[in-house]
Amino acid sequence: MGRPILCCNSPPPRYEGTPSMNEIRKPRAQIDLVGGTWKEPRLRLGATLDDPNTGAPRQEQLATDPQEVENALGAAEALHRSGVWASVPVQTRVDLLDLVADGLVQRIDELGHEDAMATGNPLGVATMMASFLGPRVRSARDQLLEVGTSTPLPAGARDVRLLRRPIGPAVVIAPWNAPTFVGVAKVASALAAGCPVILKPSEWAPAGCQIVAEVIEAAIDELALPAAVFQLVHGAAEVGAQLVSDPRVRAISFTGGGNGGRAVAVAAAPHFTALQLELGGHNPAIVMRDADIPKAAAAIAEGMTKLNGQWCEAPGKVMVDGSRHDELVEALFEELGRKRVGHCLDKASEVGPLAHASHLDHLQRRVDELADAGGKALSNSSLPDLDGWFFAPTVVVGAAAERSTRELFGPVVSVHSVSSSEEALQASYGPETGLAGFVFGSDLDEAMDLGSRMPAGEVRINGCKLADLADGSEQEFWNNAGIGAHGPTDMVRFFQARQTVGVDDPALPI
Repeated sequence: MGRPILCCNSPPPRYEGTPSMNEIRKPRAQIDLVGGTWKEPRLRLGATLDDPNTGAPRQEQLATDPQEVENALGAAEALHRSGVWASVPVQTRVDLLDLVADGLVQRIDELGHEDAMATGNPLGVATMMASFLGPRVRSARDQLLEVGTSTPLPAGARDVRLLRRPIGPAVVIAPWNAPTFVGVAKVASALAAGCPVILKPSEWAPAGCQIVAEVIEAAIDELALPAAVFQLVHGAAEVGAQLVSDPRVRAISFTGGGNGGRAVAVAAAPHFTALQLELGGHNPAIVMRDADIPKAAAAIAEGMTKLNGQWCEAPGKVMVDGSRHDELVEALFEELGRKRVGHCLDKASEVGPLAHASHLDHLQRRVDELADAGGKALSNSSLPDLDGWFFAPTVVVGAAAERSTRELFGPVVSVHSVSSSEEALQASYGPETGLAGFVFGSDLDEAMDLGSRMPAGEVRINGCKLADLADGSEQEFWNNAGIGAHGPTDMVRFFQARQTVGVDDPALPI
């Protein structure tokens, strides 16, 4: 049921024939890992995990029984209270992370395949993301070595130390759009800090995290570490709620939508649990009057279709100087028309299907809202002759900038004409702005100045890439984009609690 949105003249033709693709593997079973024991989840959620290319059901969605979730929580708390994992030498944590990184590297192809089939991302992109997992684990290791666990403080002859202790049992809730990368990044940081960690993947994308759990469990076993260092449970909101509302959990890292983030914050508030919430947003892009329009269009097209547009830092709302509006729309339209939309396992595909049917419906509603606000949806992309969750890359024009306020999370942008860069800057503010922003212009000093005034944690000039801008980058989640920050420099510290211990000074005045 591929759904082109269009709007120019007649609908574009579909691709014909069967795409060349790798063999689709059997779905990977969902299995809990609680206290070192593998066990199939007992509960059925009543929904299915489908092939995003065809819509065909592949397996049931499963959920961990509440008692098993309780067992996982109890095991994590008991391990933390024992001090066994918290007090191991830093080198032991380093050894664990190195083994995990090595194990993930050995399974890149499996991880890429599972993430492609879960998210609809083209296999080449999903496999590239999987190749980053080992380095991401090693970056957590390097941050642990940089931060350490103890620093002597200047106190004369007295022994005073600043300690960095594991904050306690941690819960990581991974999203469906980049399930394995986000899960690995957060879990690696928690392990580096010495926290027992429970991972709950999205109920829409459990398979990649299942492989990660196998790798971590093997590393724990090789080093003879306690089984509760890492545990895996499955399920939807009910399992997540049980985890994040438990007072034994002292740190929660959640990546997902705004409504989910609010629910996590409400559940954690009575216990003042440390929170890291990455919630995405409607990211603004400003195209200045002196911008190189072909290059800006190419970058925006890349950004809005990367991961099929299903990434939290994708451009969503484009403000362009009125004198360049039509030129930008035409160039963007041409760029998108050249992108091959197809089966996620077809090596020729540049854009795959959306992850699941409910998200396809969600994105269509967002585009309909813009149309109701006076917008016109334009697309000239051909869709494959498949019945999956395909959505043609789309540009919405004609709606007032103030009416484009909600995250799209798909291969769609809205484009708005403005009279000045200052007007564009004011239009970039919104209820869902705060994660990322973009500026395109030839005068780099002016573009940098404008970017520094945008309300977002990271602003890219003349590009829409995904990797960090530079070593040492730091990105806070501003406004409704969440709480905290991400990146190795922030995330290991998030799972640590600082404590000063030392001999008191009798000479102090009070």
